[in-house]
Amino acid sequence: MIRDYFKPEKETLLLDVRKKIYLTIEKFPGLHFRELQRLNNLAIGNLDYHLNYLEKNNLIKVEKSTAHKRFYPLGLNDHERNILGILRQKNFRAIILKLLEEQNLTHKDITTYLQISPSSVTWYLTQLTEKNILVSSEKDKRKFYRLKDETEIIKVLITYKESFIDTVVDRFVKAFEK
Repeated sequence: MIRDYFKPEKETLLLDVRKKIYLTIEKFPGLHFRELQRLNNLAIGNLDYHLNYLEKNNLIKVEKSTAHKRFYPLGLNDHERNILGILRQKNFRAIILKLLEEQNLTHKDITTYLQISPSSVTWYLTQLTEKNILVSSEKDKRKFYRLKDETEIIKVLITYKESFIDTVVDRFVKAFEK
């Protein structure tokens, strides 16, 4: 009976609904539960059952944060999952894309760009620093922020560009590919 729960991949994906969920996760890695629900047009309980089944059969990786569970296909390393999870969020993505355009921005530069409160920008910058995406340096008593690993972020953006519905990402990737 326990063996039934750990079936080979082919058997696990025999159901059309489960295969559709899995293919959605492959195409859009890092989506959270509600996004998966909207894209697949499934009831909460139905989606939850199939996601648990896929996880128990080692076809997907689930990462839990304070706000969301994010779903990834196997094969992504921790750093790629971290970057994708961050890029799925609008303001984080906006900060990262701005830092790809212009390195070494100040808190004020980012606040002006995002047009949100300075305290919110502080929170975003703190989160990005804690998640090893940003590093800061001081010069003339001013703090500057830059991306820690620009190359890895660009690689993830280009690899998964179709999974972002953001035109800013499209413009960046097109400019980078030229």
